[in-house]
Amino acid sequence: QGVHSNYETDLFVALIKAAGEVTGCRDLNNTSLRVIADHIRASAFLITDGVVPSNEGRGYVLRRIIRRAIRHGYQAGASGPFMHKLVAPLAEEMGEACPELIEAQQRVAEALALEGERFAQTLGQGMRILEQELAELSGTVIPGELTFRLYDTFGFPADLTADYARERGLGVDMEGFEQAMAGQRDRARAASQFRMQGVAKVSVEERTDFTGYEGLDDSATVLSLVLDDAETDCLGEGSEGLVILDRTPFYAESGGQVWDHGMLTWSGGAFAV
Repeated sequence: QGVHSNYETDLFVALIKAAGEVTGCRDLNNTSLRVIADHIRASAFLITDGVVPSNEGRGYVLRRIIRRAIRHGYQAGASGPFMHKLVAPLAEEMGEACPELIEAQQRVAEALALEGERFAQTLGQGMRILEQELAELSGTVIPGELTFRLYDTFGFPADLTADYARERGLGVDMEGFEQAMAGQRDRARAASQFRMQGVAKVSVEERTDFTGYEGLDDSATVLSLVLDDAETDCLGEGSEGLVILDRTPFYAESGGQVWDHGMLTWSGGAFAV
């Protein structure tokens, strides 16, 4: 198109403008808007191809792309989830060349909205703590203990801490972070062995299907109940136990990501998860 940068092409100009609108940033030369414009393309096409945000493989790559874009959105002025609002402008610009994006538009938007909701609280808390700590940092390296605390307490990924540091000419003590992680794994393993040493083998072979990227509620079948370290036929009022389902929209704790809370309901009552 006779321009000197990809970001000056019609596609990126439109996406940067849309990113500015959803974040409230009026400076269309803001680097964060360019990052968002690039990352909405990448994440939308990964989801269109069937990838969902997760902590493994392509899903982890997708999650990192989305979360990096969200972080830049906060820096540009966003106050909540916004990536899903960019799917329509992207489809408008690229839908003719990529009709599969039009077909998957709703699914892409829902996945981005859900990931945004899950990460919004985590990111906001982590960024505030990180900025406070950096204001008092005397050297040029972020301590591994701080990086681990952000990850362990707020679910703030170490790679985002590293990105944030890199943009400010700082380093991160990743060796210290890994040592803290190893110590946490050892403590968790010891606690798990202590807690689970008397658990009877659960007679469930099938895996639970995670449906949280399709919606926030679902119907499921109870596969097993566990009370006092043994399978049971009933969990009574006031008791605490484990419920194993064939499918669930509840996101479990993983990779520092905060787990979901909610309710399980049936014809006879309900209880908190």
